Amino acid sequence: MTAPPTGRENAPRTGRRRLTYFHGQLLSAQDLRQEQAQFLARLRLHNLALHGYGVAYGLWTQPVRPPAGECPDPERAAPWFEVTDGVAVDRDGDEVIVACGAPPRHDLWKLLGEDCRARALEEIHAGRNGVTVYLTIHHCEEPVDRIRAVYTEACDGLPRTAYARVREGFALRATTRPPAPDPCDTPTPCEPCDDEGPDGCGDGRILGPGLLLARVERVRPDRALTAGQIHPEVRRPLSRRPPTVVTGVSWPHGGRLTTRQARRLLGGRGLRIRFSRPVRTGTLTDGVADLFQITGGRGVHGTVMRLETRLEAECPREGAAEWISIRQTDCEYLNSGDRIHLVLRTPFVLDTCGDPVDGTHGGGLVPRPGGLVAHRPGLPPPDGTGARTSGTVPGGAGVFESWIFIDNHRPDTDDDTDAPAGPAASPDDDAGSARGDAADGGTDASELRERRP
Repeated sequence: MTAPPTGRENAPRTGRRRLTYFHGQLLSAQDLRQEQAQFLARLRLHNLALHGYGVAYGLWTQPVRPPAGECPDPERAAPWFEVTDGVAVDRDGDEVIVACGAPPRHDLWKLLGEDCRARALEEIHAGRNGVTVYLTIHHCEEPVDRIRAVYTEACDGLPRTAYARVREGFALRATTRPPAPDPCDTPTPCEPCDDEGPDGCGDGRILGPGLLLARVERVRPDRALTAGQIHPEVRRPLSRRPPTVVTGVSWPHGGRLTTRQARRLLGGRGLRIRFSRPVRTGTLTDGVADLFQITGGRGVHGTVMRLETRLEAECPREGAAEWISIRQTDCEYLNSGDRIHLVLRTPFVLDTCGDPVDGTHGGGLVPRPGGLVAHRPGLPPPDGTGARTSGTVPGGAGVFESWIFIDNHRPDTDDDTDAPAGPAASPDDDAGSARGDAADGGTDASELRERRP
């Protein structure tokens, strides 16, 4: 009886091939190109399999301010911007590098295609205050250094010329079309996406799939950009599967509300939370979220009571929702000096990819209603810029917590507005308010305003 083959004899006959060198071997240009392509393919596979794709660091989009006063040059009124140095990995595994030094300046309007510019001008002429533009960065390859060949065929006349090197760089593009949803799993280099595969520019350059750098709102060809128009939080960090985080809330974290304001907030539309990726409604079960009332004041205080609540998903689609609301259902009275403590056990809430939500807020701060950057002066977010969201760098999927103080010694209304717009709300609506009176549980927008020092 013959034993089955073992070791290398039992290995599959298909797979990658590499050159083996020996003395006297004749190597052609095709052999060297295949050898180089082999190492490039292994590098791309290493990047995607171990690190994923996204922005590793840097690549922040900053507006270029026009000079003070009136400027006779109309080009200075255009939406100019610059991208800082940094490194990213695209969906093909190629490295996108913007070197240190003076960042080049670009006109965002001129980066748009002709079709996008035509549609944008129609919307602006119709009365819209600018359009929303999505800025992407692409890995770019361009043949350079054209030289003459030393050896040619006998039948050729003059010596031929060819490009001796390929220069790698980056290219910026802009569009008014929203990007496709981010897939759960990182694609492999051998399975490129059909809609974002490498394409040519007509000038010899080859562009890879784009990485989203920023969402720029209210863009006009005759108006300079401001920092408030640029939203870098839409970028994907370098990872195989970035965690779902909390991107917005409908109440002032750590703010002070009167008893009337708190009752209308908790009993109206409730405390609303927005996530960066839709979460599965089937995981929003009893016990996932709790509201606690911690009694205060000058008398007996420190008692913790759990309020009866109801956890609901807003506008669910196919078993997933981007917004959830936590509403109080009992009639427990809130006294001045009490504190309302919210606990959302995000490790038990799964997103559409099946991963737990990361609710940890580094620095003890949460997204502030109506504010672009949720941090105190001198305390920037961990990533350096952009709006504050939940989530830790390792993706610990921590518990989300927030609180509100009850203070009846403050005015019932203020002049500031502190609530972001909801999924189907206009810019003048508040995420934590419902237009209506106290009879139907509506929350007046003025009652969610936080007094600033």
